[in-house]
Amino acid sequence: MQIHTVRLVFTDALLAGLVVLLTVFQRTEDSASSEVYMFCVWSMTAVYLLSRIVMAIGPRVACYVLLSVVAAYSLKESYTGLMQLFGHIKSNHYMYACTGSFKNPGPYGGFLAVCISVLGAYAIKGHNKVFRYITGISSLIALILLPSTMSRAALLAVGCAGVLLTVSTETGKAFLRKYRIWLVAVLVIACAGAYVLKKPSADGRLFMNKISIRTMYVNGWKGAGPGHFGGAYGETQALYFQEQIKERGTYDLDWTVINEHDRLTADCPDNAFNEYLFIGVEHGPIIMLLFMAVIIAAIVVSYRNDTIWCYGLTAFAVFAIFSYPLHVKQFQIMFSVLLAACASSGQSTTLTYKLIMMAFLIVLSVILIGKMPEIKQYKQAESAWKKTERWHIMEHYDYVVEDGDTLLPYMKHDYRFLFAYGQSLNKTGNYEKSDSVLQLGTRISSDPMFWNVMGNNSLALGRYREAEERYKHAFYMVPNRLYPLYLLAKLYHAEGDTVRFLDMADKIETFIPKIESANTELLRSEIREIKAGYIEKNIKKDE
Repeated sequence: MQIHTVRLVFTDALLAGLVVLLTVFQRTEDSASSEVYMFCVWSMTAVYLLSRIVMAIGPRVACYVLLSVVAAYSLKESYTGLMQLFGHIKSNHYMYACTGSFKNPGPYGGFLAVCISVLGAYAIKGHNKVFRYITGISSLIALILLPSTMSRAALLAVGCAGVLLTVSTETGKAFLRKYRIWLVAVLVIACAGAYVLKKPSADGRLFMNKISIRTMYVNGWKGAGPGHFGGAYGETQALYFQEQIKERGTYDLDWTVINEHDRLTADCPDNAFNEYLFIGVEHGPIIMLLFMAVIIAAIVVSYRNDTIWCYGLTAFAVFAIFSYPLHVKQFQIMFSVLLAACASSGQSTTLTYKLIMMAFLIVLSVILIGKMPEIKQYKQAESAWKKTERWHIMEHYDYVVEDGDTLLPYMKHDYRFLFAYGQSLNKTGNYEKSDSVLQLGTRISSDPMFWNVMGNNSLALGRYREAEERYKHAFYMVPNRLYPLYLLAKLYHAEGDTVRFLDMADKIETFIPKIESANTELLRSEIREIKAGYIEKNIKKDE
C-alpha cells in the first residue's frame, strides 16, 4: 500500500504559528478590540486558505484568473484616479485631487504599486501574448498615474520590485553591473529629493519610528494588546519628553530644554505608519518577527520558482514600512491572495494536504459565521454613532449622553466615540462618569485632549493637584501645544495662586507652539486680560 506523506510548506507552517499565537495571546480585557481584530485575522487566513486550495487544484487557470482580476481592478482604479484629476469624479479627501476609491492618496498609491509590480512582471516574463499585452497596458497606465498620488512609499515600492525583477534576468544583471555607479547616484539623488519634497512628513515618520521602537521595548514581548497602540505610544512619548525636562530643566514644564526638532515634530498618531512596528507595539517583537518571516519566506519561495507573485509581495512589504496597508480592506484581501500565490509557487500539493487545508478552512468558516452576529452588533453601533456624532459637533451634549450608555459596550475600541461621550458627560456635569469613560480612551489613544478634559473633571470636583498633574501629563504627551499651559494658568487663577498664575502667564506669552493660529492667539489674549486684571488690582492697592 502506497503511503502519501504530508510535506508541510514552510510558509504555511509560519503562518499557522502566527495565527495560533495571535489567537492564544489576544487580550481579553477589552473584548471589542480583541474580537474585531481577531475576526479580521481569521478572515484573512480564510482568504489565504481558499486561495491556496484553488491554486493547488488548478494552478494555471488560477494564475490567469488572478491576473485578470488584478488587471481589471488596476484599470478600474486608474480610471477613477484619472477622472478625479480631470474633475469628473469627486475625490475622497478634500486636500487631495486623486485618491481612487481609497480615503487618501497614500494607500491608493500603494495599491497601484502592488498592481504595477505584478502586472509589469508578467508583461516582461509571461508566456501568453494576449495576457502580456493586457498586463503591460494595465501596468503602464497605472505607472503613469502613480506620481500624481505623491506617495514616495509607493514609488519606492515599485522601484524595489523593479530592482528584484531586473536581478532575476541575465540581461538585467549585466545592465546593473555596467551602470551600477550611475544607478547608485540616481538612487541617492532620488532619495534626497523625496526627503526634501515632503521634509516635515518624513521627519514625522522618523520620529514616530523612534517612539514606536521605545514603546515596543517598554511593553516587552507581550506587547500592548490589540487596539492599544495609541495609548502605549502616548505614554512612551510623554515619558520621553518628561525625562528630558527632568535631566536638563530648571522646572517641571521647562519646554526650552527639550530637543526643539523633536518637540515641534511630535504629534498624537493613532497609527505607526509602519505596519511592522505597529504589530510590534501591539503584539510584541516575537509576533512582529514572525510576521516578517512569513513575508520573506513567501517571497523567497516565489522568487526561486521564478513566478511573478514575489514582485507584488515585495512592493507590499516595502510599502508597509512607510504606511498602514493592513488597515485597508483592499490590501487585506490582496495581501492574503498574494501570500497564497507565492506559497503555492512550484509546490506539488498532495491530496491529503489539500484535504487538511479544506478542513481548516471549514473550521475557520464556522468560527467566522458564529462571530457574525457579534460583529454585526459592532457595525450597527458604529452606524448609530455616526448619526449621534452630529449632536456632538453641534454641541448638543445632552443628546450624546442619552445614546452614550447604550453604545458604550460596543464602542470601547473607538477613541473618537470615547472622547465625544466623555466630553459630553463633562459638559453636562457628570464628572465622575466622564472620568471613567475618558480613562478607557487613554488606553487606546495618544491624544492629550483626553487628559485635558480629565483635568477639567478634577478641577470641577475641587481636586486641584490631580487636575494639575493631568494638565502637565497632557503637555508632556505633545509639548508643542499651548492648550495644557492655558488650562494650568486658569487652574492657578481659580485657586487664587497669583504667583503661579503670573509665572504661567509669562510662559504662555513666550511659548512657541507647532502651529500658530487664531485660536492660540485667542488663548493668549484671555490670559493677558486676566493678568491685566491682577496688575490693575495691585496698582489700586498701592494707591
